[in-house]
Amino acid sequence: MKQAIATKQGVRLSVACLLLSWSVLGQAQDARWADQPRQPEHSEIMPLADKAIVNDMTRAGDHLVAVGERGHILRSENGDNWQQVQAPVRAMLTRVTFVDARHGWAVGHDGSVLRTSDGGESWELRHWDAAWGRPFYDAIFTTPDRGLVVGSNGRMLRTDDGGESWEEVTNEVFDTGFHLYEIERLEGGALMIAGERGFMARSLDDGESWEMIEPPYIGSYFGVIPVGPHAAVLYGLQGKVFRAIDVRELAVLDDPMAYDPFINESVTDSETLASMGWQAYDNPVVESLFGGSLYDDDGSGLLVLVGVDGTIVTGRADQALLEPVQSPTDQPYSDVVVQADRLLMSSRTGMHTADKP
Repeated sequence: MKQAIATKQGVRLSVACLLLSWSVLGQAQDARWADQPRQPEHSEIMPLADKAIVNDMTRAGDHLVAVGERGHILRSENGDNWQQVQAPVRAMLTRVTFVDARHGWAVGHDGSVLRTSDGGESWELRHWDAAWGRPFYDAIFTTPDRGLVVGSNGRMLRTDDGGESWEEVTNEVFDTGFHLYEIERLEGGALMIAGERGFMARSLDDGESWEMIEPPYIGSYFGVIPVGPHAAVLYGLQGKVFRAIDVRELAVLDDPMAYDPFINESVTDSETLASMGWQAYDNPVVESLFGGSLYDDDGSGLLVLVGVDGTIVTGRADQALLEPVQSPTDQPYSDVVVQADRLLMSSRTGMHTADKP
């Protein structure tokens, strides 16, 4: 028996030594490659790219452009038939935006920032930071050359020359380190950011300075939708949706670094919300909302929000009531585009459609 125990102990010791040697070897290899950051690789053209993860989509003139996993970029004239175009990266792409019909930008993981000047038919890499390794979540451009990208841990970059050079935007607001999920420009010119754990910020001087807004709900906000010259709708976790009556008048925090999402409390009283400049939407669902769109081509001001478990809710932007819409799938939706007679949603399994309410 003692000999058997000794044998087992010997085996365990041998395995432990082998694992340790592998660990040391792995550390040595990591050290060897530490000074050689990964280089970008072109995306692969995949026959089922339109059935894979699609994170975002937008209009570019008479086309739709969508982005998703492994650097997939898709174009479509009608939202039914999609054609993949090659991208200069294989990183997950999170957002795509266009300044006009031809000039657009896409951002994603590994600090990827891509630019197109032909409506999305071809793309060039304008920023890559594999050493940083984290994602940019959104971009906003006022001209084909001048814009901002925002992302993980409060990082914001600015370019004034179409991505030839980039400048880190520093501000006490971003020192809080919260992820910046979406940035939008209101018709009146104000910039608004939605972020994690209640983070939201505004700029009233075209991004030169920023203020952290006192949030009505201490939970992540995934999107901002401009709904007028100075109003905006923010949405996020647990189906929470709020309308800022006038972004310029929202209450702000004097000391952003004192904000603590584990101590600060959400506001539920309607009068208190109103005094802060907010109105809460009555939403019958509690699933988190990841994407949204405002359709006003027919003057309806139709607000559509989508999210977890195939959730779709709609309502008028100027009213505080949302209603659920029957969904064709229980897959989580990431974004929605409102077309003339239907809703087009992106998801982890490609595109889905539903009747327009």
